[in-house]
Amino acid sequence: MKNTIYVFLLLSILSEIKGQTVRKYSNEFLKINVGGRNAAMGGSLIGSSEDVSSVFYNPSAISEIEYTTVGAMHTSYFAGIANFDYAGIVLPLNEGKAFGVSLLRFGIDNIPNTIELYNPDNTINYDNIRSFSIADYALFLTYAQKIDKIEGLSIGGNAKIIHRTYGSFAKAWGFGFDVGAQYKKEKLIIGAFLQDGTTTFNSWSFSFTDKEREVFQATDNEIPNSAIEITAPAVHFGGSYKFDFNDENVTVMPSIKFVAYTDQRNVLLPIGPLSIDAAVGTEIGFWNTAYLRLGLSNFTKAINPIGEPFLSMQPSVGLGLHFGALQLHYSYNNVGNAGVGLFSHVVSANFSFK
Repeated sequence: MKNTIYVFLLLSILSEIKGQTVRKYSNEFLKINVGGRNAAMGGSLIGSSEDVSSVFYNPSAISEIEYTTVGAMHTSYFAGIANFDYAGIVLPLNEGKAFGVSLLRFGIDNIPNTIELYNPDNTINYDNIRSFSIADYALFLTYAQKIDKIEGLSIGGNAKIIHRTYGSFAKAWGFGFDVGAQYKKEKLIIGAFLQDGTTTFNSWSFSFTDKEREVFQATDNEIPNSAIEITAPAVHFGGSYKFDFNDENVTVMPSIKFVAYTDQRNVLLPIGPLSIDAAVGTEIGFWNTAYLRLGLSNFTKAINPIGEPFLSMQPSVGLGLHFGALQLHYSYNNVGNAGVGLFSHVVSANFSFK
């Protein structure tokens, strides 16, 4: 049964790609929260000065990193079916400038390809089963700098190269740009992030064997030849503020972020041609060493079993530990907001060469 699901999932994806231009859900792997800290806070961060993964939610934030810093993350989704990984490095330059390189992968590996399971005489030959992977890659080149004329203001941007591969069936190359700004004054951080600001472009090519073409025709699927996929821009904006207690031994930092999509989505607040999503989170710190993090995100309108509408939301929780130059982050998330086995553990780390 699982093998059949995989095959029809692949056919459905390829069918959706064919002939599309601007797609509502395009390059969605780039909208997944990166880093255990941000994931634990519901993806509510829009500015930061502590984490290499900030390039994914506001590239201007790396201008605050004072030392060469490396970071990495791993998590599995959907009971281990999909793996999400990233690694990156930020290199501070002179005069409040910084450069970063990050690589991200979201993939499903070892998928059984049962298209040639049956021999021409309708007998089953398990030796014909081959495995393949569906994987999305993104390489980020990031630059950020502080603005001397306005104290506390930083700007930055990402140039990203995207490669998506669906076994030997389909491949895509794409590119796009993000820009961000962050204003930091004492304990207040306000940020804005324009994701896919120039739209992000993916060019797809397809390759099928004669047997695979027969399966497409037998299942009434058109055989794609090439396609152009465009990701529309999204605007992220929000902020955070840190409160100090007990002579700064205890800190509380609430944060909030709004995201405006240029299409209709089932999110918190549809307004005309826009869809406004939101995320909120809180970080509680103890002696600048241990951190408790909470978040709420993925606000959607849903229907309960008795047919009544309600507002669904996804909670998250996590911990952080700082040991000098080493930071460890952990988050516990429910990606599906329902069901068994859908909880995911996000683990990430940062190390600064001080």
